[in-house]
Amino acid sequence: MSTQPKKWIQAEIESLDPEIDYVRIWQLSSCYDSSEFMSNLMYALTFPNFVVTEWGSTAVWREDGGKVVERATSRVEQTQSTNSLWWWYGPHDERTKKSVDGINRLHAYWAKQYPGMFSYNDDYIYVCAFSAVLLHRFRLRLGLPGVSEKEKIASHKFWGELSKLFRSENDMPLHGYPEDFDGCLRFCEEYETAPKPKPERGNLIASAIYEQFVFRYFPEELHWLGHQLIRSLALPTTLETMQIDPPLPMAKEILPKLVGFILWYKDTYEDDPPRSYIEMREAMSQEQRRAVMDSIRKLDKQFPAHFASLYKDDPKFAGCPFHAALPSYEGEIEFKPSVTVRDIEAVVSGDVGVAKAG
Repeated sequence: MSTQPKKWIQAEIESLDPEIDYVRIWQLSSCYDSSEFMSNLMYALTFPNFVVTEWGSTAVWREDGGKVVERATSRVEQTQSTNSLWWWYGPHDERTKKSVDGINRLHAYWAKQYPGMFSYNDDYIYVCAFSAVLLHRFRLRLGLPGVSEKEKIASHKFWGELSKLFRSENDMPLHGYPEDFDGCLRFCEEYETAPKPKPERGNLIASAIYEQFVFRYFPEELHWLGHQLIRSLALPTTLETMQIDPPLPMAKEILPKLVGFILWYKDTYEDDPPRSYIEMREAMSQEQRRAVMDSIRKLDKQFPAHFASLYKDDPKFAGCPFHAALPSYEGEIEFKPSVTVRDIEAVVSGDVGVAKAG
């Protein structure tokens, strides 16, 4: 005897007022039914879009890759934990405010070394607008229906409120967040299609982020498939700006449909999860957190040599000083942040991050 899957998330969303209950609607639409694999994939599909400018790629890559190479999987973990904290507690909660203040302080720290590169208001607005429309655009890319009207209103309002917490360089408040969801879509499309130089550091950042995902989740003989998956789902404008080859035509046709089918099946035939990702994270014991952190640190130690072996002498970028300057790492190498950066990062990810286990 078959039973209907237990579906409660959409029912609750439909019972709420998006003008008032936008935090709860955002929680319901974004904080459930996640996994480490999917979170890492979304990170790989998201972050390169934010550093397509010359100044953005310079501030992130710096001289030798910084964290995207030296602590590649730790960076994913911290981003994932931070997003989970903001998404669950919302823009008015003190935990979110404390976390975003940490982001502002981290940017201020790096702005002292790279002055002017954290001063572009539209870069911050793009991050917020992109985040507001991310789920909608991703579902459409997979051939699925977009989000509901209530979710559109709630996501626009949620990220509008969150944008008020961020500061650009010299503690400047942001301005120009779009007036509605459609405005967020237009802002993103205009930002993404605006003519841009093709920063060589940007190629290295995107390559490192894509390679981290593939290195973590795919056996070596299937690394090509992992890269095709990312490229088939990534923004074509980002691939072009970052000088990443587009996906193979067959991959572009098949892989989004395959991912779409998997999500459709889950939406249709599986129970909605009873607990959110952050609730499961915060319930982890110290031993569980330590085990996850140990596995992340192991990946961090292995990744620099792996990445350098593939990209240091990339013939496509012969003569590029940044590719040539990539150190020739050998074996397992452990990099640790400065005390200042470490302390700020701990504030940013709050009690969600597994790094709390030490």
